Amino acid sequence: MRRFGLLETVSTKLVVLTVSLILVGVPFAFIGVLRSGLVDLQTLTSFVDASFKAVALLVGAVWTLNRLYTTRADTPQLRVDADITCVPSSRFGDATSEQSLLIYRLDIVNTGKTLIEPFEQFVEIQAVTPTPGSVMYTGLSRWPLQGTHPGGPIEPGSWSAINNAISIPVTVQAVRVFINVVLGNKDGWTWHKTFDISS
Repeated sequence: MRRFGLLETVSTKLVVLTVSLILVGVPFAFIGVLRSGLVDLQTLTSFVDASFKAVALLVGAVWTLNRLYTTRADTPQLRVDADITCVPSSRFGDATSEQSLLIYRLDIVNTGKTLIEPFEQFVEIQAVTPTPGSVMYTGLSRWPLQGTHPGGPIEPGSWSAINNAISIPVTVQAVRVFINVVLGNKDGWTWHKTFDISS
């Protein structure tokens, strides 16, 4: 949806001023019409009725725009629920192995009120290692290996899941999970979080 900058500013940052101008401006506009002689005092009842209706309509329109721009109910709203588990090599009966098993499930949840159209996505897993005065990120896995993976539409309150397992060096104690989602309108959405898997 195209966002009109002026309407957004007037109905959010300047909402109090806008409503005040409507409440004062509309009656004055009608008084100006009455004083111009275009109508007489017998139409005063109609004038008052029209004033109240006009004020109510304009204030209602400003409030609707305020809610639209404030809550962004018309835009995609996503959340990621992540479940990360590291299974040590000793669990597989080989304590000398240099590889552990990282199991992850990522749920991309539609928390908004609109349907998420079919989208594209990819996931990167990186090892996080401290270095003197910095942190080093080393790629462990990318899904898919190249490009993106198509995801189907997500209804409000529903989710799309990514479930996978990868082999990682036993020395890895923390991982960073990065998700990139490209929505149908080509808008990008990313999520990332670092997990402690040392235990």
